Amino acid sequence: MVEHHLDTVGVTGSNPVSRTIFLGDFRLNPQDISTIQDIWAHGCSISEVWKAQKAQQQLVDVSLAQAITEYIEHLKALQRSRRYIKEVGWVLRQYKAAMPSNLPLKLHTTYAGWEAVKNWRNLPTKKSRLCSFYSYAHQHGYIAKPIEFDAVKTLPSAPIGILTNHEVASLLEHAGSLLGHLWLSLCLGLRVAEASRTHALECRDNYLIVGAKASKTRSRRVIELPEGHKERYWPLVKPELNLRRRMERLKREAGIIAWPRNCMRHTAASHWFNFYQDEAKAALHLGHSPTMLHRHYKALVTRKESEEFFALWEQAR
Repeated sequence: MVEHHLDTVGVTGSNPVSRTIFLGDFRLNPQDISTIQDIWAHGCSISEVWKAQKAQQQLVDVSLAQAITEYIEHLKALQRSRRYIKEVGWVLRQYKAAMPSNLPLKLHTTYAGWEAVKNWRNLPTKKSRLCSFYSYAHQHGYIAKPIEFDAVKTLPSAPIGILTNHEVASLLEHAGSLLGHLWLSLCLGLRVAEASRTHALECRDNYLIVGAKASKTRSRRVIELPEGHKERYWPLVKPELNLRRRMERLKREAGIIAWPRNCMRHTAASHWFNFYQDEAKAALHLGHSPTMLHRHYKALVTRKESEEFFALWEQAR
């Protein structure tokens, strides 16, 4: 048995100076000893490094570019929206450009990921897309464990923004051919992407059925319609072309300057919360958890304002 005594660190014994490493019937050269000292200086053990190296040897060796291409095709197979896939592709291309070109995917680490994104803007959304990508890579054996970006500091989220009843009335007055879309998004509270997938929406027995292919959560939900809405608004629901450009024009014509993120859904959710006076019922209507509903939409509008809101849709009929 050959013993190597290191001046600064070792494996056995309580005294770091006197600890000894037992290596069997082979000798270490000065470079090996220097490597081991460096490993221990960084708080790691040789066994940890060996396990990590062994795990890497078992990984599928693919490039970052190839993994990104496979992931985009995976999202298409899941029938994610074109907008979402385009956004993910843009984030991953930006990330690929920021990562060292000679670093194989299986050697990616959380530290390397942080270094690549530390100066990015709009980081909360982008890091979510990156975490999903790395989760996919881990599931397919491309990396030993998922890369986490949760420790990256993010700015507090902005408060929920909603439209006033005066702004809603102005939108309805100038809606024109977009009235059906406004009914889905601003009155019933469908997400914009859900309202755009009209092929997956159905109206039966005074209920709007949001199909799994339309829903963000990929689960069906059924919304009971106010009296008379099926006859008045459902015939107006149709696929909308150039929706973003037409909505921008509608906002200008309606004299609306501030347009908070997701404000149509947030406005509808606030009023439906008042209408139901029940978190569980309102959550079923909107397709998310009662906890989120209570956290975001409670006390944003008064009961009187909600009554005025629904009256506007009666008048528009």
